[in-house]
Formats: sequence, structure tokens, C-alpha cells
Amino acid sequence: MAMIRCPKCGEKYSDTYKECPFCEEEEALLDGEEIRRSPKRGRRAAHSRQFSLITPTLIVLIFLMAGLLIYLLYGDKLTEKFGGEKAPENPVEEVKPGTMPEEPGDQSDTMPEEPDAPVQEPEQSGEQDSGDYDTAARLPDGLRLSTTDFTLKTLGETHTIQVSGGSSTYRWISQDEGIASVDQSGKVVAVSNGTVNVLVTDGSKKAVCIVRVNAPGGTAATTPTTPAAPAESGSLRAGSAVVINGGNGVRVRSGPGTDSEVLATVPNGADIQIVESAGNGWYKITFSGVGGVKTTGYMKGEFLKNN
Repeated sequence: MAMIRCPKCGEKYSDTYKECPFCEEEEALLDGEEIRRSPKRGRRAAHSRQFSLITPTLIVLIFLMAGLLIYLLYGDKLTEKFGGEKAPENPVEEVKPGTMPEEPGDQSDTMPEEPDAPVQEPEQSGEQDSGDYDTAARLPDGLRLSTTDFTLKTLGETHTIQVSGGSSTYRWISQDEGIASVDQSGKVVAVSNGTVNVLVTDGSKKAVCIVRVNAPGGTAATTPTTPAAPAESGSLRAGSAVVINGGNGVRVRSGPGTDSEVLATVPNGADIQIVESAGNGWYKITFSGVGGVKTTGYMKGEFLKNN
């Protein structure tokens, strides 16, 4: 066994040692002294190792909490955007409303005991298809005639009226075939003395011509003092008339309107006298009441027809 001198510390040690035992002992003493002098350094190292384990866990928890917060705030919008249907917050069962009762005024117009309500005759299927003069006379003016007033001086004399405007399909109607008749070409034939209106319509508009028959020795028909006025001023002639479409009777009022006072009720088929048109389909009439007392009032034209 040989002795070796350490080049660092100068001590001799056996060559059985790979390194100087004196230097190793001194280094161990120095390390222990450093740890004793600075305990924070040891704690810092331990804390670093602990922190390295806790940090990934905290990061995962932070991401989970952030995801939960986003879902709570915007979950409904995200669900709707990516294909899901948003359920209604307050679902309310739809309830169909029931049928409301009709207004009292509407009910009174359809009650059979209301005499002011017109009863449509079965043969009148509509204004355009009906040949009734009174129905056609309610249409607005709009057609043009070659003449609007002429006189026939002999019975059987004819005169053709030309019409223009409107559609090419016209319908001619005489107010009284007993005075003057008219065919669908517009040819008027004198039948008896009197004055009558001849009307033409295309179903939506009309035009009226006054025809006067003044034949010497001709059979006198009821000649009105005033020819029937067309359009809104009325389509009935002044003179004798009869009550129609009355059902249980027609009310005679103090003025031209259903809000006027009821003076009397005239039975269906009763004879009256038309004085003049009051406008809006109303007419001033006179009739003999109870005890033969002459009464003057107003009645709607739907319930009147010239004799």
C-alpha cells in the first residue's frame, strides 16, 4: 500500500481511495453548512417540486370552470345555433276563439218580423242575371245612349236606341211593357199612351232613356206626372203603387231612414200613392189609414212597385 499526496489539500491518503477522502469530507461539511445557513434554499427546491405537480391540475380546473360559465351564459344560443330547437319558455296551448254573437243590428236585418228587411224573391238570383228593372236601376250610370228622351206618336211605332261603352253584352229592360216594350237589340215598340223608362245594363253599369207614347186614340195607360228618376234618386214613378215583399207588413216612417219614428204598418199588397223620391232608395208616400185618414210617410223602394 502506497501513500498519495492530494494536490488540492496536500494531505496524504492511501492509494486504495479513488479520491481524496479529506477533500470529500470537507465538501460534505461545506454543503451541510450552506443548508444550515440558508434553509430557504431547501424549501424553495421542495416548493418547486410541489408546484410542478399542482400547476397542471389548476390549469385543468380553470378550463373546466370557464367552460361551465360559458355554457350557463350562452348555452341556449349555442344549442340553437348548432342544430337544436329552443323550447318555448312559456308554452301556451292555442285556443280557438268561439263564434261571437252577431250584433243586434245584424240580427234585426234578418228577423222575419222586421218589416224593413227586404225579402228576396226566389226568381232573383243576382243583379247581373236578373231582369228585374228595380234591381238593375240600382247600378251606377256609365253607359252612353244615342238618345235619352224621345216620343212615339202612333201605337206600334218603333225606335232603336244605340248603346256604347261597357261590355259588349247588354240587357234591355222596359219599366212597363204595357206602355212600351223593348227587345235585346234596343228596339222600342209603342204599346199604349204613357211615359216609361227603358233601361240597358251590361251587368255593372246602366243607362236610362225616357220613352213617351202619345198616340191619338191610343189606350191611355197610367201616365206619371214625373218620369221615374234613375240611379240614386229613385227608380219608381210618382203615382199609384202597391206594397210588395212585405211579409207581415211594411213600416211607414216619419223620415227617410230606419232611425225615424214608425207611423204605421201597411200590409203586403196594399195600395199607396208615391209622391216623390227622397233619395237613398226611400220614397215619400201617402195612404189611407184607419178610418180613411190620409197619412203621409216614407218607405223604402224595395217594398214598392208601380201598378
